[in-house]
Amino acid sequence: MSLTKEALQHIEASHKTGTEVLDGEALILGSEFQLADLEKYRAQRRRFRGKFETQSLAAFNAYVQARFDANAPRQTPIFIDRDAMSARCYLDIGHVHEPGHCDHVASLVLPKTPEFTDFLRANGNTYDQDSIVELLEDWGHLMVFENSKGESLELRKVLHAFRKVSIDDLTSIDSDKQEHSSQVGVMNKVTVKNAERLPAVITWRFAPHDGLDERDFAMRVASLTKGGPGFRLRAMALDATNAEIAEEFAGRIEEALPELECLQGTFNP
Repeated sequence: MSLTKEALQHIEASHKTGTEVLDGEALILGSEFQLADLEKYRAQRRRFRGKFETQSLAAFNAYVQARFDANAPRQTPIFIDRDAMSARCYLDIGHVHEPGHCDHVASLVLPKTPEFTDFLRANGNTYDQDSIVELLEDWGHLMVFENSKGESLELRKVLHAFRKVSIDDLTSIDSDKQEHSSQVGVMNKVTVKNAERLPAVITWRFAPHDGLDERDFAMRVASLTKGGPGFRLRAMALDATNAEIAEEFAGRIEEALPELECLQGTFNP
């Protein structure tokens, strides 16, 4: 039965402390019929709710494992965003016929490791001699090196080669005279001395995100000679590697929580 505005005003006038509604869970107050929630005055909440946020894969899995409804596990889906390396579980989502409030949430955002952050920063970047030496001093313990012939190089010798690298600027003049024309061209040949001592490929090995396995990340090294010795680093097959990382991330959650439905994508309640 619904009440008219006049009836509610009469109730308000006769109950100066407010009118209980929703089985005593709230009060209607004032002439504007504002609703006051009484939950905070009770010994317990009406239902459990809250937001758990973490950057730990193990902590996310443990929290969800301990709190999902074991009697209805398929009613607790986990939404995995592979692009953002994140996951979210609404532990009170319910189902289509009995939907929950979606206000008990566990969220995971898996951070990049410092090694992966610096690898991505190096990708596409150009270094002079000093800065590439600093990069190798910081992360050389994670790297293996190969020259253009596929030969292995030691870190100590690679550092020495980068410190001592120099440029030879060779100029030659080619003349090509024909019967009805003549052509004189100047060709500059710029080469890096002792190139075989420098790496053509640097392979890093590290875990890209906390909680995931170590893997190899290959990076090609190109020598630049304009304006002095320089070196450009370019990651090899990075898109394919990122796809493998995302697959491993989703697999870790699915393995830890096999009872739950793991869905690729996002959900907004």
